[in-house]
Amino acid sequence: MINFETAAHWYGRDGSAHHDAGLKEARKENLYPSVTTVDKEVFRNIGLERYKMNQLVMAACSNPRQPHETDEGYSNRIYQLSLEHSKSAAEFGTALHDAIEHYPQMPLDTNLVPWLDKFGVWYSDNVAHPIHQEKVLVDHDLGVAGRCDFIGIGKGKFEGITIVPDWKTQDVKKDDKGRKKPNFYPSWGRQLAFYAVSFAKETGSFPMGIPTCISVVIDSNEPEEPFVKVWSEDEIKDAYITFVAGAWLYFSGSGNRKPFWPQQNGQFKMGFGVPIPFHADTD
Repeated sequence: MINFETAAHWYGRDGSAHHDAGLKEARKENLYPSVTTVDKEVFRNIGLERYKMNQLVMAACSNPRQPHETDEGYSNRIYQLSLEHSKSAAEFGTALHDAIEHYPQMPLDTNLVPWLDKFGVWYSDNVAHPIHQEKVLVDHDLGVAGRCDFIGIGKGKFEGITIVPDWKTQDVKKDDKGRKKPNFYPSWGRQLAFYAVSFAKETGSFPMGIPTCISVVIDSNEPEEPFVKVWSEDEIKDAYITFVAGAWLYFSGSGNRKPFWPQQNGQFKMGFGVPIPFHADTD
């Protein structure tokens, strides 16, 4: 009845984007799903589910059914109205993300300049120079790909090491004591772990040379210096192993889907071989 929006992204084995493809085309062309596609399908986000339900209920309460509307028409109208808040937040996040991609060049939208100024303080203190921006990383062992925000060489407390920061915008809330406290979600760690391991594999530094992973949260409410979480090496290793388990579930046919194994190196098995090399007892 409802035409639900889907956000599945697909890539070719060469990293080329096939975002218009569906599962049928992906099976036929052996396309790799994005890291976020796998993560969202396998790992339940209770907070996000509650948020979506809340938006649906609020939209229905604020917009009564019109006499001429069919069940399907009214349902789809309420669904689209429920997406307006998240779409507005996404538009700001996309605009700021694009501006950061071209930093230190200032954006044409002068409304974003205050946020860029605050972001620049963190960037100047922690980034020596970029290596890649918006780089597609492909893991042929898993059959997964994804677009990484930034890979660079750090400075300051990250002096001389490879860093993988991920830019996030968030409606940062205050705690009971009035202090701003952003959320750093486990899915962010899994996403960063995938990027870090994929890049290490590409450069031949895996498993010893895993880049340092950083979540950089920018408050969408007002411009101020970003909130930062530096993920520990153990956190990233555990996050990667968790993601590999999720990828195995995804490809082996989670839910009602048929199994789908696009891996270049063949179907992988949990705990055997290349995908999870961090712990000796996994073999």
